[in-house]
Amino acid sequence: MWPSTMTVQAAAVLAVAGWVCVLLAAAADSEVILNGKVGDKVVLQPNTPKTVTIKSIVWKHDNNLAMQFDGQSIDGYRQFELRGSLNSSSGEMTITGLTRDDSGSYTGEINDVTGTPIRLNVYPPVPKPSISRTCDEEGSSCVLTCDGDTMDAEPVTYEWRSGDRVLTDNTKEKKITKENSSGMDEFSCELVNPVSRESSPVITNPLTKAPPDTSTPSNLKISTGLTVFISMLSAVVLLVLVHRWKAGSWFFQQESMPWEADFWSNKRPSETREAVESNGAARQEKTDEETPMT
Repeated sequence: MWPSTMTVQAAAVLAVAGWVCVLLAAAADSEVILNGKVGDKVVLQPNTPKTVTIKSIVWKHDNNLAMQFDGQSIDGYRQFELRGSLNSSSGEMTITGLTRDDSGSYTGEINDVTGTPIRLNVYPPVPKPSISRTCDEEGSSCVLTCDGDTMDAEPVTYEWRSGDRVLTDNTKEKKITKENSSGMDEFSCELVNPVSRESSPVITNPLTKAPPDTSTPSNLKISTGLTVFISMLSAVVLLVLVHRWKAGSWFFQQESMPWEADFWSNKRPSETREAVESNGAARQEKTDEETPMT
């Protein structure tokens, strides 16, 4: 039994669609992909067969003339007039100070032979991220967020780490619980795009409470001992100076002991005894004078 007309038409449509897909895939495979970072430079290879003598070079950006060499002079157009250069010996085109506007498809022609197209993608570098956290009141789970302004740096992917261990999460937010973060003492995240990578500062696991440190650091012990020593020495020096001021002499020049009253007097014990004896003698003489004769 012969196939119907509808079946033949359907088969023909499928065959054509298949060939279109193959051609598109081949075209995509033949295009060279090149990524550049804003501010950097890039060198575009013409991807044409080697030629002994180069008579002409033409570079196009999205089908618009970018640079050309006619065998005598080199000309640049639009942004490539200032930031583009052309090697007339190799046909290479160099672009400096890349901007987002430099993205697009480039084709080089040497002696009217067109090379493989180059797809240039220019991206800004990703910013340095930071991690914010939001935890529930019970302290049983937290959501970590890798923050950073990535609007101009797309496409951006996220990576999470715990120490040197790369975690499976590749999203902006990471939920942790006491169960799934057991043994993870710290976290960090990374922002990655085709031309750059930046890491956040490390944060400690908010669900892990470190045991209190009851030990006293050795430097604290030394500092405390030194403070006590200086305080005691200052008190002794102050006491010596007060004694010197009140007694009029140094403590080691005193004949009396610290618990005796004369120790704090500005008179020496010998002088005191002499004064007492002198007063006693004078009193005796006065008594003898006042005693009447019988």
